[in-house]
Amino acid sequence: MTDFTAPCEVPGADRDAVLGILRTTRSVRRRIDTDRPVDLALVHAALRTALQAPNGSNRQPWHWIVVTDPRRRAALARCYREAARPYLAAMTQRVDDGTVGRGVLNASLRLTEILDRVPVMIVPCLDSPPADHVGLFRRLGYGPSSEHAALSVYYGSIWPAVWSLMLALRAHSLASAVTALHLTRPDEAAAILDLPEGVTQAALLAVAHPTGESFRPAPRRELDTVVHHDTW
Repeated sequence: MTDFTAPCEVPGADRDAVLGILRTTRSVRRRIDTDRPVDLALVHAALRTALQAPNGSNRQPWHWIVVTDPRRRAALARCYREAARPYLAAMTQRVDDGTVGRGVLNASLRLTEILDRVPVMIVPCLDSPPADHVGLFRRLGYGPSSEHAALSVYYGSIWPAVWSLMLALRAHSLASAVTALHLTRPDEAAAILDLPEGVTQAALLAVAHPTGESFRPAPRRELDTVVHHDTW
């Protein structure tokens, strides 16, 4: 078995490499190579890394559906396209009134156009419905007001792993785009994937080789506009 241990202190060159990946990993929707095959060994290697992500009580409640079958990919793409229509219509209105940049809209439109041709899709799932987690918190005596905390722990047990997966894919020279719009039609997607009763989908990742030679950090708000110390 490979020894993945690492020293606590990260050497400068390694630190720069890690921070570079963190700063330039983004949801790639326009620069996706739909013609180049993806080696599933790289996907599995990235998933092994993602399984180290933190999760509630270390239950590791995740399952990962790796979809390569063309018919299922096409069906998921149709489901996503239909689910995205209201969102894209609203986004178009926001572009018109200046609250959303046109580049964001164009990237979203691009994903709906090419999703069926993306070589690999990954659907992260949780092995129980959200209501079970809310019920557990109530049985522990937290009461009706605990729903927010319960759902935070529930979905918080998969999203760190989703981000770790995106970073690991990037380290293996692959690009990914993460979305959850298809979850407005969860039963349709579940039928496509033959999911058993009680399994909850959390997202959908499109995985492919990127086009182009490099990535750069995305535009973000300035740090001093979002950081608060001690109080708001």
